Amino acid sequence: MRGAFVAAILVAGCGNKEVARSHGESFDSGLAGARPALRTIGGVDAAVAEVTPPAAVDGGCAPAEAAVETGAATTPVNGETLTLRAATFADLPAWADDRHAEAIPSFLRSCAVLAKLDDDADIAAVHYAGRARDWRPACAAAAKLPEGDDAAARAFFEADFAPYQAAGRDGPDGKMTSYNVQAARGSRTRGGAYQHPIYARPPELVSIEHCDEGRRGKRSWGRLDDDGELVPYFTRAEIRQGALDGRGLELLWLDDPIDALFMHIEGSGKVTLDDGTLQWVEFAGKNGRGYKGVGKLLRESGELEKGEGTMQGIRAWFVAHPERTDEIIDQNASMVFFALSERPGAVGSQGVILTPRRSIAIDRSFVAHGTPIWVDTRAPVAGEAREQPWRHLLIAQDTGGGILGPVRGDLYMGDDADAAEISGRMGGAGRYWLLLPRALAVPTTAN
Repeated sequence: MRGAFVAAILVAGCGNKEVARSHGESFDSGLAGARPALRTIGGVDAAVAEVTPPAAVDGGCAPAEAAVETGAATTPVNGETLTLRAATFADLPAWADDRHAEAIPSFLRSCAVLAKLDDDADIAAVHYAGRARDWRPACAAAAKLPEGDDAAARAFFEADFAPYQAAGRDGPDGKMTSYNVQAARGSRTRGGAYQHPIYARPPELVSIEHCDEGRRGKRSWGRLDDDGELVPYFTRAEIRQGALDGRGLELLWLDDPIDALFMHIEGSGKVTLDDGTLQWVEFAGKNGRGYKGVGKLLRESGELEKGEGTMQGIRAWFVAHPERTDEIIDQNASMVFFALSERPGAVGSQGVILTPRRSIAIDRSFVAHGTPIWVDTRAPVAGEAREQPWRHLLIAQDTGGGILGPVRGDLYMGDDADAAEISGRMGGAGRYWLLLPRALAVPTTAN
């Protein structure tokens, strides 16, 4: 890049994600209610959020220091390094071709969350993203833009932000996937075809945000034992076999176990009830068990060939083998819990309603909620057996426990049929650029 300097943001990341769309099953949401309390869990510092309603809380831990260098050579922490290289808007592929005004409502939703923070509050787990006051001028300018004016929106982003290409230890290429809201049919009571429950979050389920260097920004779920240590909750198989029976935690009953499975994978749902009403459900927690994608399970057992592990391929296999549903799904010990949502839409871990094709899930160990991100990747074309370039501006508003790494994005596509088809088939290489406020001085020395 022309005239670029390099800022290497050294933070920790861990794990991987086998099935591209295991968004809910490997989710990394925050919690609302009281701010997490700092305490020691298993000998390390952690921010603990105990028995609170679901939504987002960031910043339970003090931000990680950013090690910055003027050259490209960096020393990774736990094998993960984010390198930001200054760019120009001319460097962003097809930047001028986007409808930039479509990203403004999404950005303003993030600004509404930021507005609740003190001016000196850090907005992320790393210092490079700055403090709330560094973002307020851009939020104020965005609020004054005329609705639907693409030229004005583009001029705003170019005036108030500077682009930085993100790269990891393997360079600027990363993995881009997408997700959607799972549609389903259900009932508030069990009966007839409605035999497959989705569960509310058990009150004893807690979440901790790790503050130690090796896992900073990561969240673990489980219950506290008699010694105050975090231990995993019941497995999916144990819950199916009755571990939660008699507690009234069945939130809704669905008529299709595969819809229930995909609701766990996506982390949200849109349920048409038997009385004709529509009920949205959102992520509320998970049991803390390791996730193993059903696509991988089916491939390992020889049931699916390579390339058949799409949402469509997985559903087709279960439709053809209904008698083996529990056998396969129970091998994934991870379990998601839900809450009824009064908001019409999918809710991201920032606590905002996501905007179709304008919201992105990221690894918040590297990227702050609310950051505009220019994505350059390829996506399937709905209704056609082909892909095409996909280059758009999105806002970081969600996370996923399987969305890990410096250049890793999961694009929210929405809740319609096209979104489901695209999300079920998408997964490949991509790049992105972070847009940071010009008022924010990306440091040139260690802070």
